[in-house]
Amino acid sequence: MESFNGIVIEDDQTVDQRVDIRNLQVYGNAIFREEVEADEIEVFGTARFREFVSFDRLEVHGAATALREMLGESVKVEGVLNVSGRFRADVVVVDGLLTTQGKYSGANIIVRAKGRLEAFRDMKAVKYIINGAAYSGAAFRGETVEIASCERSELARIVCSDLKVKYRPRGDVPGIEEGNYILSSYFIDTQNAELEYVAADKVECDNAYIGPFCRIGELVYRHDIEIDDRAVVERLYRI
Repeated sequence: MESFNGIVIEDDQTVDQRVDIRNLQVYGNAIFREEVEADEIEVFGTARFREFVSFDRLEVHGAATALREMLGESVKVEGVLNVSGRFRADVVVVDGLLTTQGKYSGANIIVRAKGRLEAFRDMKAVKYIINGAAYSGAAFRGETVEIASCERSELARIVCSDLKVKYRPRGDVPGIEEGNYILSSYFIDTQNAELEYVAADKVECDNAYIGPFCRIGELVYRHDIEIDDRAVVERLYRI
């Protein structure tokens, strides 16, 4: 372990003591057995945090695993980050792979074009921007969910104020084949929906534009509705 305005780990190390430092950089392979608190953490190799970890800024270029709670302000994932416990961060930007097995809460989650989010427990954020792909077997909750992508996302349950789903082509990805969707969901509960290429068993909303190539099993609305000729809505109810 050598110090350079903090701690730099360049080889294989197991750290048995609690870490409270300004900067932590991991280039080798590190296991932290006790709590870690740092202003900035950068992982270029691999890091495994067995206890609580907190930070102002975390950047993962290699691979990192948090087995307990993770708390921070800003997270950027270019490699792989797996969080097993509770996870809270104000801003999360995903260019690689982020997997959350505990509940997440925060302000903004941004999944960029080649990023992927996999969530196995409830997610709660103010705003989601998904330009890559997202998977959730639980609930996505927030004020705004915006999906503009050519990748396929599967979100079991979405509860939000505004939901927008739009096809956005990308040069290295072929177009969507017939019968495929940008978003597949069992249940969507939103005030306002603007949808393209969405397959959902049930949608409940105040107002909705059901755009091209959507397939909705049941659509329940309260105020205004517009359905594109290329969309399929099997059952339509106004309440």
